[in-house]
Amino acid sequence: MEDKICDFELTHVSSTYNRDGDTLQVHVNWKTEVDADIETYGAVSGTLIVEHDMNNPNAKSGPCKWAGEAFLPDGSRAMGWAEGTWEATGEHVWTLNMQGWDSLSGKMRSESEIKLETLTWKGTSYKIG
Repeated sequence: MEDKICDFELTHVSSTYNRDGDTLQVHVNWKTEVDADIETYGAVSGTLIVEHDMNNPNAKSGPCKWAGEAFLPDGSRAMGWAEGTWEATGEHVWTLNMQGWDSLSGKMRSESEIKLETLTWKGTSYKIG
């Protein structure tokens, strides 16, 4: 059984790059806007790591992972991680499907979309189990 945890919207902060053999890892830092905290989680920030095969820079999909923290409205914190895949679904638009765990909701999954045009990452998180 799955229950919706929340909808989320994060904005791009910065990107850094790391090469590991033929893999280019893009570390993309995201955060909520001050006036648009995520329901349930409050202010959120974290890093999405997207992997690309350097021999195929126009690949349509690949692995990704997330680690982040939330500063909850009650003053406490939560931390979480997720792993999954990204898929190119348009011109500079990517869909992400990930599963993971966070200290507030436990086992969870998310469906989301990143748009380069707006530098936003929007989606929905669901509790699993």
